[in-house]
Amino acid sequence: MTKIALEILSGCVDDVFEELYESFGDSLILSAGDTEILLSLETPLSRKHIIKLRSLRTVVAAYVVATFPVQRPRELLATQRINQLAETIATLRTTKPRPQPNFTSLRLSAAGADSPEMVRFVQELGEACGLSPEEDGDLLLRVRRSEAGWQVLMRITPRPLATRPWRSENYPGALNGTIAASIMRRMDVGEENQLLDLTCGTGTLLIEQLHLATPKRCVGVDLNPAAIQIAQVHQRQAKRKGKIEWLCADSTQLNIEGGFDRIVCNPPWGTLVGEHEANLDLYAALLEKAAQLAAPNALCGILSHEVRRTQRVIAGQTAWEQVGEHRYFQKGHHPRLFTLRLRAN
Repeated sequence: MTKIALEILSGCVDDVFEELYESFGDSLILSAGDTEILLSLETPLSRKHIIKLRSLRTVVAAYVVATFPVQRPRELLATQRINQLAETIATLRTTKPRPQPNFTSLRLSAAGADSPEMVRFVQELGEACGLSPEEDGDLLLRVRRSEAGWQVLMRITPRPLATRPWRSENYPGALNGTIAASIMRRMDVGEENQLLDLTCGTGTLLIEQLHLATPKRCVGVDLNPAAIQIAQVHQRQAKRKGKIEWLCADSTQLNIEGGFDRIVCNPPWGTLVGEHEANLDLYAALLEKAAQLAAPNALCGILSHEVRRTQRVIAGQTAWEQVGEHRYFQKGHHPRLFTLRLRAN
């Protein structure tokens, strides 16, 4: 039996469950918290398991968990335990995490990581698996106490799963990849739908959608030409099938053929991008334009950290009816996804 720990963002747990069921079927969930899910696979860790785990898009990071019934961390130094961990690491290393490079070094993240016992533990494990300990090592190890003793967690990828390899360009205010994946799952976009992103930035939402299904029509709009250029680069590097029409334009003045039954929007939050006081007018204008371009019964999703301002804007218009509100947590921010349905005329 293999135990796996999944690090998740608060607000994504239901999406992770859905994705796990699609990948593993009725895997046994041992426990589920707000930021971690512990699951158990009925068979030993295999290449097939690792590939499935590495494909999870609503998960921040995945770790193989080894639990040892010992009282003190120094007991992890036993040769048998070091060899057991080295065997697991060998399995991880022989399953290439394309397109990321394979592991080149290891590092430890734990309370007391600088203690003589932990330093020796990392050195001996490194010798056993052929990886040198380094401060920025890409095979991340975590050691923690559990009810059954002590656990060693081994991250299955050199970088977190949330770090999309196709996002090669930094851009202020770029949306977290796991939150974007969660949003597009909640928007339920299929091949028959027409999808519009009114504030596409560098394309995260639309590219995440291509990992789920390719919409009949897909359009991304942003006022910044640099963002559109980066979005085009990101789409090529993601190597996902499906056409996206990228438009550099003011979304509030957009003049294109309508009929979109799915509309998403991640407008400026007034922190890294935009200004708080201007957001009321901007959000209202975006909702108005969305209504003009929407098909009957269209669904619109707006993600914003400007919760009160967004609520005021939604309450002050009549085109859209709010049908949902979902909260996330991201690095000190608590953005919410407001889900709206176009009212019948």
